[in-house]
Amino acid sequence: MTTDTRNNANNNKNEKYARLFFAIQPSKKIQKTLGQVVEKQIQHDGGRLIKPENIHLTLLFLGKTDIDKISALKTAAGNITAKTFNLTIGKTRFWKRNQIIYAHADIYPPELFTLVDAIKNAVQNAGFEFDSRAFKPHITLARKVTRHTLVDFQQPVQWHVKEWLLMQSRQTDQGIRYTSLGRWPLH
Repeated sequence: MTTDTRNNANNNKNEKYARLFFAIQPSKKIQKTLGQVVEKQIQHDGGRLIKPENIHLTLLFLGKTDIDKISALKTAAGNITAKTFNLTIGKTRFWKRNQIIYAHADIYPPELFTLVDAIKNAVQNAGFEFDSRAFKPHITLARKVTRHTLVDFQQPVQWHVKEWLLMQSRQTDQGIRYTSLGRWPLH
């Protein structure tokens, strides 16, 4: 954990709650690539583009969490060990009910689901509540989309996942901003 991540939680002493989630986040290069793919679709199909720096795959959404409990959450997360894995993202798909375009991998490896289960168990054992819906991996690229033209990438994006994060979502004057509060390696 860097000094930045420790300071991010402390910078908001006036705030009592933080909107939190665990995620994996691709490299800036992959974020840019995915953003460019969907940018072309948005021009054709409409919707609101997710900023490339905000592109991620949510592992577990916690939502409104007492800031005073973030340290305990990090401690619980720090006890998790999980394996690295690879994702091959080769297409975009449309989730009509949620009005999103998302990046999709044909195969999500068992290591991803093992990581999610480990996070759920650690968080629950530490006394935290979370969204208990079934995990459906997806990488949101655009919101408020009413139609979608399917895209199969000419060159699939290869993503070697080496770490996972605790993220905070904040509404700012420039839109939603995600900040990393903790980062843990996969082995």
